[in-house]
Amino acid sequence: MLKLVQTGTGVFDLAFNDPSLADEDAAVTTLVYAVLFSDAEAPVARVPDRYDRRGWWADPAAGSGLWHLRRQPLGSAARRETLAMVKNALTQHGMTGVAITELPDAAGNVSRVTLQVTGLHNGRQAIVKVPL
Repeated sequence: MLKLVQTGTGVFDLAFNDPSLADEDAAVTTLVYAVLFSDAEAPVARVPDRYDRRGWWADPAAGSGLWHLRRQPLGSAARRETLAMVKNALTQHGMTGVAITELPDAAGNVSRVTLQVTGLHNGRQAIVKVPL
């Protein structure tokens, strides 16, 4: 649902492609999805192999480290770490008043996590639901 849009000559950005969203809603949804699904480099202590740490080449700290959390069983400690990581990543990218809530999964699948992200983006209250 993300699409690549050209914003200038040789300049591209991500945009959330959902015509049912207003521009303000699309902006915050794009931010949430781009931050959460861009891979930050994993810490050396967690992934010793340099080539297995991933991370975006232009800025290894950009995005979140959710990918390396998903490589382990999603017990309560990993779920708490996920919530904290999401909140930290979104706060670093300009959202304020961020609150992350894990929503119960109707299917009862223990390896699935659905989050509700609330906070202020450009002074506007936003709520985004994200399945991980």
